[in-house]
Amino acid sequence: MAKTSAEDTKTPAGKVGKRAAKLEKLKQAETINFSIDPDVRNFLVNTAKAQGLDLSHLMQKITESYVVEHAPSDTAFAQRLAGKRQVIDIAQKTAEEMDKEGAFDDHFILNVIKKSAADKAFVSAYDAATRAAGEGPRDLAKATRAKTALNQQLGRVIKRTVGAKSLRKPEGGIARASASDALITTYTLLTKQA
Repeated sequence: MAKTSAEDTKTPAGKVGKRAAKLEKLKQAETINFSIDPDVRNFLVNTAKAQGLDLSHLMQKITESYVVEHAPSDTAFAQRLAGKRQVIDIAQKTAEEMDKEGAFDDHFILNVIKKSAADKAFVSAYDAATRAAGEGPRDLAKATRAKTALNQQLGRVIKRTVGAKSLRKPEGGIARASASDALITTYTLLTKQA
């Protein structure tokens, strides 16, 4: 059997490098599977619903909050996690308030982010959550990934908090919009029953 190399495949060399980098990142991210008592799971599901979260977000919140409370506060990852938790909490509270005020519309995610960004604590926490460790290309790329992941999570949490669904285009795909004057650049349009 003949050996193949990146040059032998039809995939451009640049894509091979990106794929290798993505696979390496996936190796570093850990999915943890464990069993819990059914009553514990039911309690957590109900707690998540009461907080406007799904179970995976609640479990992530519990884990990250534990790390923030117990890790040395001068470590970069603990500071990033503390910022992330604060950003999500502020956005979730803002979404709840705006929804109660009747401010829901299809651009709700953008409107919640804009209103949240008027809060100096939100902006400071957002900067901490997405801060680059240094000025090198790897540090800036890491900060960009952190910002993208945080923005996506914010969108999901805002949507779930108010019981909304993604708005669909007539051809069936999810409707998205862009913004140039906000912390987020793209977001999902939302809908919900009145």
